Amino acid sequence: MRQTMRHHRGAASKQLFVFALVAVAFWAGAAAPALFAQTASPPPAVQPSGSANEDTITFTANRVESVIAKGKERTVLVGAAVVTTGTLEIKAERIELSGGDYNDVACTGSVSVFDESKGFLVKATNLSYKRDTEVGLAESGVVLEDSKNDVVLKAEWVRFDQKASLVDARVAVHILKKDFAVRSEFARYNRDTESLQLSGQPVAVTADGTISADAIEGKTNSDSLAFSGRVSGSITTKKKEGTSP
Repeated sequence: MRQTMRHHRGAASKQLFVFALVAVAFWAGAAAPALFAQTASPPPAVQPSGSANEDTITFTANRVESVIAKGKERTVLVGAAVVTTGTLEIKAERIELSGGDYNDVACTGSVSVFDESKGFLVKATNLSYKRDTEVGLAESGVVLEDSKNDVVLKAEWVRFDQKASLVDARVAVHILKKDFAVRSEFARYNRDTESLQLSGQPVAVTADGTISADAIEGKTNSDSLAFSGRVSGSITTKKKEGTSP
């Protein structure tokens, strides 16, 4: 009797084991194709709104250091660094790209920013630039060349807005053009209209002499300048032949 019960229990266990194997094989056969299809053909990525306006950044350097931690993304280019973003080409000894979408560009050492399409070149010791607003701030020994208007601006501090074509300059400002030169402590220059606003002991230098005032406005042409506030100057005249010195 005991042998018969053991025999029945053994048969039942074998049937249960076989049934389990069949169930596992059926589940694996049904699930595996679905898993493979999901891996081989993932759903297309959703493009963010405004992706048509995305910009590509290219760069070269002697050495590259990167931090890819989320929220702290940063890439540092050292040695003969060159970054191209939009129509701008930025060169420096050291360039750091940081912020969301690497929006912030910080440069040091022999910096130059060149935009051939806009006839624009800036050279400085230090420069920071925002890619989204296209606004840059250059400091120390700044030289801005506006080849579109044949104007050269020199200062120690220059903020330029590429979208608005505006340049604000401070400290030892000199603006030069053929047969035209002005200097001041503060200046605003509109590259589209060539208009100037000068303050901080501004002086205009012409072929006939110099004129200073509290403020000077006009265009990069001596004939168009307007002087306001206290105005003073000097005029150089040619001596007539036969007159005593």
